[in-house]
Amino acid sequence: MSSDAATNFKTLNWDDIKVGDDLGSISFPITLRTLMINVAGTRDLYPIHHDREFARKNGARDIFVNTMFYEGLFGRIATDWAGPEAFLRKLRFAMKGPNCLGDTITSRGWIVKKYRQDDQNLLDLEIHLSNEVEQDATIANLTLELPQTEL
Repeated sequence: MSSDAATNFKTLNWDDIKVGDDLGSISFPITLRTLMINVAGTRDLYPIHHDREFARKNGARDIFVNTMFYEGLFGRIATDWAGPEAFLRKLRFAMKGPNCLGDTITSRGWIVKKYRQDDQNLLDLEIHLSNEVEQDATIANLTLELPQTEL
C-alpha cells in the first residue's frame, strides 16, 4: 500500500487534532494476488470474489474484494493515521460500487467530530474509497478512541 501520509508510529495528541483535519491518502492496487489472499484469508469462497466468468455473468465488471477486506482496510487507514495506541470503537460502511481486479483504490478522509464521552477521547472519521471507475465506491464512518493526554 502506498501512502501520501506516512504511517504514524507515535499516537496523535488529542489536543493537536481539529474537526476537518485531513487523514491523508493511500493508494491500494487490487491485484489477483490481493484477491486470492483475501478469499483464502477470510474463507469467503463465494465465486464472485475469485471466478471472473461467474462475476461477469452476475453483472459485475470483474471479481472484487469482499466485506471483510473493507473492515481491515478502513481500520488500517484510521489507525495508521492516528497511531498505534488508537483504538477503533465503531465502524460502519456502505458499499456503493465494487473495487475490482485491476482497480487502484484511493482513499480520502477527515475528522467529522471530536468529543469526550465516558472519559474517552473520541474522534468520528469519514473515509471514502474511490477507484478509476467508481467515485466514492465505499464510504465509512468510524469512531476512534485516543488515549488520555498525559499532563
